[in-house]
Amino acid sequence: MVISTLTGVSRARAGLVLALLAVGALLLAELVAPEMAPAKAVTYTHKNYKIGGANQKRRLTVRCPGQLVPLGGWMASSPGPSADSEGVYPHSFERLGVQHGYHSTVVLFDPSPASTTPRQVTLQAACARKQKHVTPPHTTVYVSPGQTKTAVATCPGNRRLFGGGFQRTDFTARGGDYITESRAISDKSWSVTGHAFGAFGGELTAIAYCWHSRKPLLTEVSASTSVPTGRFATATTPSCPAGHIVFGGFSSSPSGSLFLASGAFTVSGGWSASAMNHFGPNASFTAYGYCLKL
Repeated sequence: MVISTLTGVSRARAGLVLALLAVGALLLAELVAPEMAPAKAVTYTHKNYKIGGANQKRRLTVRCPGQLVPLGGWMASSPGPSADSEGVYPHSFERLGVQHGYHSTVVLFDPSPASTTPRQVTLQAACARKQKHVTPPHTTVYVSPGQTKTAVATCPGNRRLFGGGFQRTDFTARGGDYITESRAISDKSWSVTGHAFGAFGGELTAIAYCWHSRKPLLTEVSASTSVPTGRFATATTPSCPAGHIVFGGFSSSPSGSLFLASGAFTVSGGWSASAMNHFGPNASFTAYGYCLKL
């Protein structure tokens, strides 16, 4: 487990089915409920959805209560991925400034769609009173089948990251591009890496969420785990040393082995992320939590 402050210098990258169902249920149990929100500065809220069609895509949103505005958010699903990687995976994660909420488009990936298990998906948002003006630079690349590409969005001028996200990945069982990394690489830049497989590629967009600040805004906490081929694993960070957990990220190595399955704020004030190793070889997986003092 690692705790560090983000600066301008990049950090180093750093019965099976029953077991998977249990892990998925445990992850959902760790979600921060609104009534468990750590107090004054940040309120955590969530909304539940059902998704059941093989390779079905669905746009999900959760809104902040009252006049609060979104900082960050993520999602988790239950049950977790099955032995053949059937499960819910994100195509996007982005804040909705005008709508005061958070958005994720997800897919129920099923490589053998004769029988698909429905899933419950829980979408979270971390909300606060209105803060400074948000500048959200975007950078987009196109990923062809067999390629791995990275997009980096950087805060302009005297602005610093308070979070980041991604959008436009599109994979289903037929192919497409999927996320392999989404994280802060400095106090100003958010990096997103994707890989494409199968019949088609797709676009990949990195998003940085920036506030005007002369100093770094985030403290990073992280934890890593190993994910053997064909298995599902979770990495959970320590709690924030100060401030509130408001965003999460992840990385994997080698790039392309894993599907990001879920991410969640935990009741202990940390971040938990899970991945399924669909393609192999064995891989390492790191979860990053980003702590903000308001």
